Amino acid sequence: MALVTGGATGIGKEICRVLGEHGARVTLASRKRENLEAAVEELTAEGIDAEFGVCDVRDAQAVRAVVDQVVSHRHRLDIVVNNAAGNFPAPMSNISPNGFKAVVDIDLLGTYNVTRAAFDARLRDHGGSIVNISAPFEQKGVVYQAHVAAAKAGVDSLTRTCAVEWGPYGNRVNAIAPGSIGGTEGVRRFADVVRGGDDRPTNPLGLQGHGSDIAYLALFLCSPVARLISGQVIAVDGAGTTDLLRMGAGRI
Repeated sequence: MALVTGGATGIGKEICRVLGEHGARVTLASRKRENLEAAVEELTAEGIDAEFGVCDVRDAQAVRAVVDQVVSHRHRLDIVVNNAAGNFPAPMSNISPNGFKAVVDIDLLGTYNVTRAAFDARLRDHGGSIVNISAPFEQKGVVYQAHVAAAKAGVDSLTRTCAVEWGPYGNRVNAIAPGSIGGTEGVRRFADVVRGGDDRPTNPLGLQGHGSDIAYLALFLCSPVARLISGQVIAVDGAGTTDLLRMGAGRI
């Protein structure tokens, strides 16, 4: 049984699809009921056992209500994917205090709220797998992303600490840091601001990411074959953040 926040669109929906195709029952959580209804209808038509719960991950009580709903109705909770995120590209000098706080609250506080609620309601007693969707910004300065980079650094730290503290309870906690994933709202917004709509891949592999690239790694991390993997933040970006000089040298 899997709970995926931000599961109605983009990467989150693809994670729901891949987990569902491999036998998981999934509950999608998001703020917008209309998006959730459409996503559940789509996934159900594909033969996936999908339901939804409406909540804003910034609201701890609303989150706990959805988690309790899952445990009560599904009688278990094995997988939690913290995918809900906020983002808008802007230089630090143009980010308002409210804008900065909104992103940190969605990305970091939201991850805490969902993770803590799931641990209290089920994972403390039964164990499970938690996957946090982060960003490949660790120890880097990221133009137009000061708020996101700060929030995701917190998510990475929270991932490692939960892995250490909750490992004795049978929980594995990891994070995935996607690079540029085509077709997502975040990439569209960033491309419009930074490169005038040009969203061609710049990583050494020369590939544009797809939601399934993230979803299949989430599937692996939640499966028994990853039983010894915990406390890790894994970048899925075609070596983009490893390419320090970004010379675009091609074959040399």
